[in-house]
Amino acid sequence: MGAQRRRRLEQGADGHGPQLPSPLPGAGAGQGTLEWRGIPRHSWLARHSKGSPRIHAAGSEFVRSEVEVKLGAGPAFRLPNLDGVVEGAVVQSPEVLRLETVYHDTRDLRLARWGVSLRHRAGEGWTLKLLPLPSSASNPGVLERTEMNYPGGPKRPPDAAVAVIRAYVRRSELVPVARLSTVRRRVRLTDPSGARLAEVVDDEVSVRDGRRVAARFREIEVEVPDGQTALDPLVNRLRGAGAGAPDPTPKHVRALGPRAMEPPEVSPLPVL
Repeated sequence: MGAQRRRRLEQGADGHGPQLPSPLPGAGAGQGTLEWRGIPRHSWLARHSKGSPRIHAAGSEFVRSEVEVKLGAGPAFRLPNLDGVVEGAVVQSPEVLRLETVYHDTRDLRLARWGVSLRHRAGEGWTLKLLPLPSSASNPGVLERTEMNYPGGPKRPPDAAVAVIRAYVRRSELVPVARLSTVRRRVRLTDPSGARLAEVVDDEVSVRDGRRVAARFREIEVEVPDGQTALDPLVNRLRGAGAGAPDPTPKHVRALGPRAMEPPEVSPLPVL
């Protein structure tokens, strides 16, 4: 890379920050990448499902792909009986969990604006979620993304997780940006041997500002470990019981508001 092009990437056309090149030859539509980092362009869901970074998960304790649909829910909504909705599934007894979650990001919310999230949850450690994979036209509300889990206490993000997102945050400091308290009602569906087929959760979320509750919202999530065999019948059952339309917006983005939905801090440049 020549010195002039390097300066343009570092400074940007307006001198205020780096800019992304346009798609490389052969890249799919909307999948422009920084040729030295492999970061896809951003467009929530249309913006963030255009591509996904090819990142190695060195240091991650657990990596998985999650497929989920988020649905809105009003105060009168009640989870319906799920027996018989998924053929062969055993519906486990509901559980109630209380979750305390802190999301970390740069002060200008670079991760959220790229569609990436890094959180610490009490009792669970750290979770890093990467950009969603492209959704099909027939399932526009379906989120499929890679999730990486790391051990560690709440004060400092794990070095291995920070290494994965370094290209997004660069030299900026990661700080707590959103604190959520959630009452989760969870119903698991398993096969007769106990293997997980799907999970349906009813989350009542409180956005914390110190000791004050700044906002509240409720959402229903349906998550399957892979594929979508169990997804459609469960979503249809929930919609029939009064759940709202699919809304892929993550919890922390709802909590952070419009700033988290802005385009990233970089913009396309032609590849010379």
